[in-house]
Amino acid sequence: TRIGTAVVPAQTRTPMVHAMAAMTLSQMTHGNFILGLGLSSPNIVRDWAGQPFDKPLTRMREHIEVLRQMMSGQKTNYEGKTLSVKGFRLGGATVGEVPIYLGALNKRMLRLAGALCDGVCLNMVPESALPQVLGEVRAGAEEVGRDPRTIEVVARLHVVMADDPNMGRGLIRNVFGAYAATPGYNKCFEWIGYEDEARQIREAFAKGDRAGVARGVTDRLCDAMAVVGNRETIRARIRAYAEAGIDVCVVNPIADPSSVPNLLADISGCLDGLELRNGGVMRATGGGS
Repeated sequence: TRIGTAVVPAQTRTPMVHAMAAMTLSQMTHGNFILGLGLSSPNIVRDWAGQPFDKPLTRMREHIEVLRQMMSGQKTNYEGKTLSVKGFRLGGATVGEVPIYLGALNKRMLRLAGALCDGVCLNMVPESALPQVLGEVRAGAEEVGRDPRTIEVVARLHVVMADDPNMGRGLIRNVFGAYAATPGYNKCFEWIGYEDEARQIREAFAKGDRAGVARGVTDRLCDAMAVVGNRETIRARIRAYAEAGIDVCVVNPIADPSSVPNLLADISGCLDGLELRNGGVMRATGGGS
């Protein structure tokens, strides 16, 4: 059994805090913890947490490089463009290197995952776009001489089990529609073939038109953002993810909390006989920044 974060923003905590937390959780789970990092958004990082959102790609690269040094147990001295560390050494016993997975949506961050990380975590990426998306991860790995097959590919799948797809899409539209207006997701959807929706959502959001944002989250985009349908549809979609190169599906059931256990049991029944390279399916719980 593994446990991990999918994902926490790099900029809202220092590398020192991330390193100490990751090593503690790794010790508690006997080496089965994965640290998932992501960029988040200017709204969360700058407006909510009061931290700069400058040079995000550089900041992520430096954050990972510093974390690697710290979690190795060695004294860390680092001088970068966005981070500076002098003389830090992690206290206590280490339990081996904690894997770092990167939440990535767009080309440069996907390549960074391939170059520096143990895994990549995808969110709201349809199976049809996986060849395009994973091609960037492979390119990043190959640029630094890494074997892309050593990088675990995780997909977060938001699942609504519903006999009426329109009801399920309405739920996804209400829960996740605002994500499509954030810069990272909007740019990603535009890149992977949802240009019209991305433009409509972006323009409506700039005007403060919430109804316009909702209209931009079309049925087609809902089906890209989530897995919606009956048992047969869910099974077929997850099989398609596995066949397209996903190693682990992290299932996030979208339902009333009281019905989640039954939904998880139903989803588990959909997965009988399906095989993913690294053991298949994990459950997503909670969230935060």
